[in-house]
Amino acid sequence: MQDYRVKATAAHGAIRAIATRTTKTAQQVQIVQNASPVAAAALGRLISGAVMLAADFKTEFRIMLEVDADGPLGRAVAEVRTGGLVRARAQHPTVDLPLRPDGKLAVGRAVGDQGILRVVREEAGQAPYQGQIALVSGEIGEDLTGYYLQSEQIPSAVAVGVLIGTNGLVAGAGGIVIQALPGSESVADTIASRFKQLGNLSYRLSEGQSPDDLLRYLLPEPIVWYPKELLAYQCQCSEEKSLAIVKSLPQEEVLALIQEKGAEVVCHYCNTAYPISLSVLEQIANR
Repeated sequence: MQDYRVKATAAHGAIRAIATRTTKTAQQVQIVQNASPVAAAALGRLISGAVMLAADFKTEFRIMLEVDADGPLGRAVAEVRTGGLVRARAQHPTVDLPLRPDGKLAVGRAVGDQGILRVVREEAGQAPYQGQIALVSGEIGEDLTGYYLQSEQIPSAVAVGVLIGTNGLVAGAGGIVIQALPGSESVADTIASRFKQLGNLSYRLSEGQSPDDLLRYLLPEPIVWYPKELLAYQCQCSEEKSLAIVKSLPQEEVLALIQEKGAEVVCHYCNTAYPISLSVLEQIANR
């Protein structure tokens, strides 16, 4: 099933909702990052969060959702671009930790709780925006809830989840954001109760439920639906970008690479290696 994001409103516009399925995208990131189950869960949650934060862009954009804390996973980033193109990476994607006492993956421990959650927004024709908060727990969902409240000052319920299958790969991933605007008082308690009863979001998605199904469960009728946006994994690296990195190096570093008879630039997102030949290095040094 294709990954996608959908938006909806209810209660005459007083309830705003976003839901997404990111299973295939999160699994592809896990594969290219060679990520452990707990790292894949953290990255999958970040991906879903970034996809939902990107729901309101009208023009060409890029948004990055990052956590940088004291856990062994290190810095982790999810990036979404125009067209629903997604990529993500972690500083230490192979980190492996014991399960929590309740049998769940120790995402909060992997991320850490002493650090920051940062959002960077870039939109065509607009000045870049960056906002950040201190991490609440490192579980990503709680941290996103804190970000929505502090940055947008709108009460929001956030759920992000990743289910790891018996084969060790992502089997279900996605997220939901419900925002209560003025005028939602008559339905807010009902939605909050349904949200608590939602249970395991990623399990529902792995069993074939869609983001639309989840919102139909949560929201009162009538629901106003907005066009879906398809999502797909795609790295933005290229040979040209790798060459530009080498060209930006100080000449003494380029000369050192010449002594080594060549160089290789490796993308931290997809691990694609771009070799830079000795002759190209010599051209760069002599420019």
